[in-house]
Amino acid sequence: MCYAASKLWNVCNYERRRYKELGLEKYPDWYYQKKAHKGDLWYRQLPSQTAQETCKQLDKAWKSFYALKKTGGIKDPNPPRFKQDNIPITYMQMGIRHEKGSDQLRLSLSKDLKSYMEETYGIHEKFLYLENKIFRNMDHIKQLRIYPPEDGKCDLIVIYEIKEPEPLSLNGHYLSIDLGIHNLMTCYDSGNGRSFILGRKYLSLERYFHKEISRVQSIWYAQQVENGIKYPRSSKHIKRIYRKKQNAVKDYLHKVTRWLAEYCKKERISCVIIGDIRNIRKGKDIGHKTNQKFHGLPYNKLYIMLEYKLKLYGISLTKQEESYTSQCSPFSPELSKRYAEASNRKERGMYITDGVRYNADAVGAFNILRKYLSGSGKQKELSVTGLKNPEIIKVAV
Repeated sequence: MCYAASKLWNVCNYERRRYKELGLEKYPDWYYQKKAHKGDLWYRQLPSQTAQETCKQLDKAWKSFYALKKTGGIKDPNPPRFKQDNIPITYMQMGIRHEKGSDQLRLSLSKDLKSYMEETYGIHEKFLYLENKIFRNMDHIKQLRIYPPEDGKCDLIVIYEIKEPEPLSLNGHYLSIDLGIHNLMTCYDSGNGRSFILGRKYLSLERYFHKEISRVQSIWYAQQVENGIKYPRSSKHIKRIYRKKQNAVKDYLHKVTRWLAEYCKKERISCVIIGDIRNIRKGKDIGHKTNQKFHGLPYNKLYIMLEYKLKLYGISLTKQEESYTSQCSPFSPELSKRYAEASNRKERGMYITDGVRYNADAVGAFNILRKYLSGSGKQKELSVTGLKNPEIIKVAV
């Protein structure tokens, strides 16, 4: 089915690129293509809604291309490419059958595909069955995305509906978060004045995989150059390492955000304030090594993971603009350029004011909360005693 989806994509993509040469009166949009190709070979190999979704994904890709061309977001953007390999397929709700509490899914198959499997392989199955214990807790499955198999394994993304809990009423107990490179998340708890650091293992994971990719690439490229290949290509081994890196980082971010959500639930925190660093990386050039670390940080993934995990407990997540929060003293009357003292950051990770040493990232998290309270017209006494030596939380990798 992933093969049929790639062929359907290419047929529709060719039609969009050459619609004038093909003699079509108007541009073939999604509504036209899902009807016009209904009788095509590759369309009939897929369940109807899956085929329509493939056409819709192509439609979104073309709309993105035209938007970039109009706004100039990317100079000379390329139109959607033809697919050389198999592509993921999406099962919509109508093609999925799942009984509550069951660990099995039943997926529909198209009539043409069932005939093909019967004639070619002697397979007489009317449905495709998937079995996994994670399906037991999914009552209302909306979509299922199936990725092409690699090394005998197949990745799935399941979208399911859960009942959203009622948001907690604000009780004056906050947790603020300062995001960084070496300390991924530095947190300050307004209830007990405690500060702690999460996510220090992230940079080690990145460093390990970057070194491994570099090592394998240098060997592989050298071998190709020796054989007279002018433009060395990547290998399955390198792609496999990239995939391992992606999975390892994603898994670690899930564990870190899960720990934080459980902490907030346990401490009865009703609102989490996180520093908003959107566009902070734009146009930055702070050296090759730091650039690699800085531009590789998955801040948006972190926001998304933390937001939905907190929402499961009714806890709100608020982004706070954080200018001058790392430069102002925790005792300054306000957080502005007037009171910013960049020279107080004597060393990395150290902030000194009035001869007292504080952890710089903890001061940043503390000031983010101050800025939020000031901007929302709220008042709360905050303790600075926990800013000197924040606790380092180790989350298993």
